[in-house]
Amino acid sequence: MSAAEQPRDRDGVLRVVIAHPMRTWVDGLESLLSPRPDIEVVLAHTKPAWVHNAVTNGSVDILLTHVAPPGHDLKATVAGLVTRNDRLGVVALTDSRDPELLTAAMSAGVRGWVEPTTSPDHLVRVLHGVARGETWYPPALLTPVIESLLEDRESRDRTQAELATLSARELEVLGCLARGMSRPEIAVELTLSPHTVRTHINNLLHKLDVHSVLAAVAIARQAGVLESDEGFRRA
Repeated sequence: MSAAEQPRDRDGVLRVVIAHPMRTWVDGLESLLSPRPDIEVVLAHTKPAWVHNAVTNGSVDILLTHVAPPGHDLKATVAGLVTRNDRLGVVALTDSRDPELLTAAMSAGVRGWVEPTTSPDHLVRVLHGVARGETWYPPALLTPVIESLLEDRESRDRTQAELATLSARELEVLGCLARGMSRPEIAVELTLSPHTVRTHINNLLHKLDVHSVLAAVAIARQAGVLESDEGFRRA
């Protein structure tokens, strides 16, 4: 059995790190959880560096951390911590109902979501549930998240379908445009005449139903196409 498969609360006690930018919340959560026999608060702190060190260097089961919009750094932060502690479960504490933040949290690997007004008993249930490998999100908040994920998937599918109409040469030209190359530079790069480059650009703009190179490049990036010679091949 790997470390990730082993129960986090093997001795019935969860080792928890609390992270919040406000000292009053840190102290309040610590005083709430510390008296419980099934919880050991390893660290409660406002500084990310202290939290990072405790999670990566110590025997920690759960990170209870404040999150707030926009949440763009969640994926890198959580992924970095989990990489160094593959037994770590992450629970978000927030009063935000922003679907984009929930989606970012899910994508980052956050498995629990609790509001500041939640009861102590529910908070502890979430902590233990996440420790068992479960996912705890308020059902009322999931509908807009699911709708957002479906819309993103449909948008990516449409974009991929549009890119699939381009020829191999048009994809190469689009790749050069994404790298910021001018038409003369593309002509040299692909050993084409400037007139041919212009024709390829006009054709790809028509196929993608856009009126500018910037819009065409945006479509390619939305589809997750890498800005490299190999990246602009059909997926």
